[in-house]
Amino acid sequence: MKSFGKILATFAILLFSAISLNAQDIAAATELFNSGVNALNAKNYTVALDNFNKALKMAEGLGEEGAAIVKDSKDLIPKLYLYSGQDLAKANKADDAVEQLKKATDAAKLYGNSEIEKEASELILKVLSADAGQYFNDTMYPEAIEAYKKVLAINPSNGAAYLGIGMAETKLNNEAGAVAAFTKAIELGEKESASKQLATIYLKKASAAYGAKGFAAALESAKKSNEYLASSMALKLAGLSASNLKKYDEAIAILNAYLVAEPNATDKDNMYYYLAGAFEAKANVAKACEFYKKILANPTFKAAAEYKVKTQLKCK
Repeated sequence: MKSFGKILATFAILLFSAISLNAQDIAAATELFNSGVNALNAKNYTVALDNFNKALKMAEGLGEEGAAIVKDSKDLIPKLYLYSGQDLAKANKADDAVEQLKKATDAAKLYGNSEIEKEASELILKVLSADAGQYFNDTMYPEAIEAYKKVLAINPSNGAAYLGIGMAETKLNNEAGAVAAFTKAIELGEKESASKQLATIYLKKASAAYGAKGFAAALESAKKSNEYLASSMALKLAGLSASNLKKYDEAIAILNAYLVAEPNATDKDNMYYYLAGAFEAKANVAKACEFYKKILANPTFKAAAEYKVKTQLKCK
């Protein structure tokens, strides 16, 4: 009997010790949690997160007695990472903000908070996009491109990021890179803006080629520009280039389209002159005479037009 009594006494001592230790652990976990709440109220998110993470780790080993602390800590930790990321974003600390927001998404995913996961993920994209835009505004174009690539690493279907890369590549005079980026942007829903940018690229190429008398290249680029965004300038360059290349049917069609688009163009007499020449080359005397007569009053073309009308073509 004495031996059995000793066993019971020993068990009671061990049970009391376990209860005492458990109570101490609960008290410590509660103190950590409450310290986290105080830090949270003071918006000291770093200290709050440290306390909540420690409280969570401790409470997870306490079974049902620590369940409330575990639940509340798991609820607060993703939110705190989000709040911290938001504050850093407002302070224009993009890299630090993204780091905290990634922690928010990881914690939210781990603890089953889909709402915070979604909000943090969306904010990451906004922060990275804003960072890229700031680099662009500061004329730091290579940095802007790298920042936009970070956006694409998270969301490969972000057409706005490709649009930004295209604009930065344009500033760096990297035509191939710009065209590739704008083309991708069109595929991903940025058709209007990217098409406008591509039209501008090809219009500049057409103008430069025409100025250097590279009429074939000018015609090709002008037509390409017009495919992305119709413009009177592209029509004019294409029409004049076609005329210089003796592609008269094409020249006539394009120059007429230009005059329809710009009925009050200041250079319409110049277009009439080219149209007259194209029709003359095609042996369409009636149409050639029609257009030469339109420019008889223009001092620039008067002498040549009179010669064509009165002497060479003998227009009626």
